[in-house]
Amino acid sequence: MIDRKQSIVVYFEGWINSLEPVHRLSEQFRELLSDNEEADFDGHEIAIDGSHGTLYFYCDDSKVLWKQIKSTLESADLLKCKQAILRLGRLEENAEQIIIDL
Repeated sequence: MIDRKQSIVVYFEGWINSLEPVHRLSEQFRELLSDNEEADFDGHEIAIDGSHGTLYFYCDDSKVLWKQIKSTLESADLLKCKQAILRLGRLEENAEQIIIDL
């Protein structure tokens, strides 16, 4: 993965008794971003009890990437996306963040 300057972290919740919905959504993001040279979908983490999880994106411009992924997140039928955090710089830079409740 290329060193990106910004990121988006999406938090979702709901009882996940199968990884199928997360894998299906992950594949949608990989396809959506396959031609985007300025953004990467870096995968997901899921709590061991299946109660919540996180999706990770890295990019050159979080606001532009948000416009690209927002509708896919909102239409995720089996996961309830609760919040997205757009970081407008690197973590170590104490960058500005935009918190979006979904």
